[in-house]
Amino acid sequence: MLNDCRLALRMLLRSRGFAVVAILSLALGIGANTAIFSLLDQALLRSLPVAAPERLVVLDSPGPSAGWVANDNDETVFSLPMYHDLRDGSKVFSGMVARARAGVSVAAAGKADIAGAETVSANFFDVLGVKPLIGRFFSPAEDGAPGSGPVVVMEHGFWTRRFGADRSIVGKTIRINNQPMTVIGVAAPGFRGVIPGEAADLFVPLSMKRVVDPTWPAGGFTNRRTQWLNLFARLAPGVSAERAAAAMQPLYHSILEGELAQMKHPGARFRVSFVSKPLNLLPAAHGINQLGRSWGKPLTVLMALVGLVLLIACANVANLLIARAAGRRREIAIRLAIGADRWKLLRQLLTESLMLSLAGGFLGILVSSWTIELLLQLLPQDSAGSFRSSTLDGRLLLFNFGLSVATGVLFGLAPALQATKTSLALSLKNQSASTTASGSQAYFRKGLVVAQVSLSLLLLVACGLFTRSLANLMSHDPGFHVENLVTFSLSPALSGYSEERAATFVNDALRRIEALPGVVSASASSIGAFAYNDRSTNITVEGYTAREEENTDVNLSPATPGYLATLGVPLLAGREFRESDGANAPKVVVVNETFARHFFHGQNPVGRRIAFGGGPDVKLDREIVGLARDTQSQTLRGKIPPFVYFPCAQDGTCFSDLHVYVRASRDASSLFPALRSVIHRMDASMPIAGMETMRVQINDTVYTDRLVAALSSAFGMLATLLAALGLYGLIAYNVARRTAEIGIRIALGAARFNVMGLVMREVALLSALGAAIGIPMALALSRYVESQLFGLNGRDPLVFAAATAVLLGISLAAGYFPARRATRIDPIRALRYE
Repeated sequence: MLNDCRLALRMLLRSRGFAVVAILSLALGIGANTAIFSLLDQALLRSLPVAAPERLVVLDSPGPSAGWVANDNDETVFSLPMYHDLRDGSKVFSGMVARARAGVSVAAAGKADIAGAETVSANFFDVLGVKPLIGRFFSPAEDGAPGSGPVVVMEHGFWTRRFGADRSIVGKTIRINNQPMTVIGVAAPGFRGVIPGEAADLFVPLSMKRVVDPTWPAGGFTNRRTQWLNLFARLAPGVSAERAAAAMQPLYHSILEGELAQMKHPGARFRVSFVSKPLNLLPAAHGINQLGRSWGKPLTVLMALVGLVLLIACANVANLLIARAAGRRREIAIRLAIGADRWKLLRQLLTESLMLSLAGGFLGILVSSWTIELLLQLLPQDSAGSFRSSTLDGRLLLFNFGLSVATGVLFGLAPALQATKTSLALSLKNQSASTTASGSQAYFRKGLVVAQVSLSLLLLVACGLFTRSLANLMSHDPGFHVENLVTFSLSPALSGYSEERAATFVNDALRRIEALPGVVSASASSIGAFAYNDRSTNITVEGYTAREEENTDVNLSPATPGYLATLGVPLLAGREFRESDGANAPKVVVVNETFARHFFHGQNPVGRRIAFGGGPDVKLDREIVGLARDTQSQTLRGKIPPFVYFPCAQDGTCFSDLHVYVRASRDASSLFPALRSVIHRMDASMPIAGMETMRVQINDTVYTDRLVAALSSAFGMLATLLAALGLYGLIAYNVARRTAEIGIRIALGAARFNVMGLVMREVALLSALGAAIGIPMALALSRYVESQLFGLNGRDPLVFAAATAVLLGISLAAGYFPARRATRIDPIRALRYE
């Protein structure tokens, strides 16, 4: 093998041009695959950095619920009393933990920042098997009565970024939401919580929930209808998930029956559905994988596309190797003639291929590192921060090495077999014209080009589908005027403001902002447009009788006066709420078109009355004073739900945490410094989060679509270029091989047009055959990606026609140049050829 390596290196150094082209082609393909795999690995494949992650389960109970649900992910949440009952009554778990998330303000050394905090049970780290880097974790005493644990544990990355990895931080006091809390430890590197995609900066005991969330109701700890905790459990040794689930059902159903007995006026169907809810134990080795749910399918599609690019690159290198083998036919024939073993020759040729692929893989490490950094820079900051790391680790290096070896075998084996299967007599007579005309190699090279064309068409169709889908999204009307609109967030409650003081602060800030030059209006809402938050409740509507068990939930948006006008949401009837609609004034609401269609069959709802909540004792205390146009609230995709807008002054917690909207008369981004100045003059410690234009915020909600469209376009263009180069190389090789034949044709009177047609017919045939194979493959791909598209059928004929036309045009252009060269062959020189 050492001799094979030395010989392979000498042969490659003698063919530097070939080696450079092959290595660069492979580096692009392998590097791009490594980069996409890096993100896919983090989103879908990596387990939580905890002890025996395969033994973790998360509790899930699909079905009806009653009460207030506060959830930050897609899994079922439970009340604190329910957690205690399940934890204490279970014998199939070695431990059960609870967690919930909140945004907090962290002040230390005269600087305040917004951070993500996890409220967790005291046994959280022990059950997961996570060790502290410094200090300690929580004790049971710190998870007792509300307020009994004013301590905090820091995540390693946050400790490094915010406090410079100062080991003396343990024992010091920081202020969380203006409340002093003592740092008792720092978690080991790598552990960022149990929700990939939502890294925790701080961990605090459950007892401190009202500190991290000042709007938390006083009875939230004891009320069984306040559901806010995700529950994780570790299976006891020797207990399977199926056995544990079966053992937990009787306990869970008895708890549900007790809760049902405390409810007022539950419907008959609700009673049956509620007590029969299953308790599922879902695998939690990856945690509650929000990152995978957001990025899994897009990254899988990109991985498939970039894999196709690598296949095309392999086909190109294989074609180069076959062409190169033609020039080494005499050498190989001599070695076989003097007794060389075919297996040893095959091994030596494969060694050359592996050296090329390993060199391409080594260079691909640099390509992948640059690509990962570029991809993360293209993502919004929140999304980029969801990925654990942009650096290459052992897993990725192993993937890169394995891919390089597989690639070397893939593109090297068939050419090596072709090269060692040669006619000794013809080769030793140096009858290259005859030998190169032999069918097997020619057909194999043509087959590679046809495969390249078909795979390129597949990528071009994907490019067209994703690009058209993105164009549809970006041109979709959200229902309000996006341009010249600024948004940012304020959380007075995190700075210790009471609701009354926060209301005074916000109203004063809005008046000062409206007085700024270039500002048309300003308003605020606790539920932001395209801000990934929502609030809902069931309602009772005057004159509307809900069917039994009908879902009468609507989305709520408490806002300050002028909110709809600031956003540019048209009023179709009635009025918006005004300053006079205060806390002591009659309660009023504005509803959207979907609400009117659902509850009033499209009739004018102005003047009708509703109530939040249900039951026979509910009072219809809110009058509908306006009808607003439907708007997209959180995403450009999906149905618009029934929406109810009502004054912040008539809501108990609106001013604690809200989104401010400023309508400008000119470029909205020019107002950023003035807006920050207004807030900081009022309170220098008030954190301002997410200041950006509404156009940028909406664009960020479609970042997966933008990334997939951009990368599929890049991969499609790269694949088409590689396919065109492969076709060009094949046709140029065939023209060179047929030089004598073409010279004879011209000498006998063939017109240059006929010679051009002779060559271009082959180009057209190969291209058409590749398109014929690629179109069914693209149809199959379209069914898989159709759920990722917006306003577009996966079998869109315009996309397929355009992709086919582009590919055929580029293929014909690639074949035209060697065809033109064929028409200029001098018959005299051609007849002397070889």
